[in-house]
Order: sequence, then C-alpha cells, then structure tokens
Amino acid sequence: MADLSPPADSELAQAEQELARLLRTLGDGRREGRESMSLARLAKRSALPMSTLLRYLSVLTEAGWVSLEDGERGLQLARLTSTGAEQLDSLGSPQ
Repeated sequence: MADLSPPADSELAQAEQELARLLRTLGDGRREGRESMSLARLAKRSALPMSTLLRYLSVLTEAGWVSLEDGERGLQLARLTSTGAEQLDSLGSPQ
C-alpha cells in the first residue's frame, strides 16, 4: 500500500529549494536571451532528474508561473511567465 503520509519537513524544504532553483534557472535563461528553454536543457542546467522536473513543471504551470509550449522539432519548451518572474524576484538572491 502506498504511503500517504505528508512529506517530512526536510523533504518539503528540499522541494522548495529545488523549485526555487528551477525558477532561477529559467530566470537565468531569460537574462541570457532565452525566452524559453527545452526540457532537456532545463533538466541539465537545474540538475534535476527529468521525472522531478516534469512534476515541478506541472505544479508551476498550474500556478501560472511557467508556461509550456511546443517548439521546433517536437521539443517541448518551458518559459517563465510574468507572474513567475515576479515570484522569482520575491525569492531574492540564491542561498
């Protein structure tokens, strides 16, 4: 049977750090002139496994902070929305 207990505080803190890192990675790309980034590049630059990246992107798109779009050659691209950029600004500098 699956464990349905809430995540431990350390797991929650890790998820928050990884989500912030993901937003920062998209923000860095934006500052470099990349309005959107392929999921493969995003996974590599954020050092997140693809399965984790996809789970986090689902949460961030639902929140309206990231949008996903189809790019050339069938690539799926992630882009920081203006709301996401505001959230990134509220995070301040990396720890």
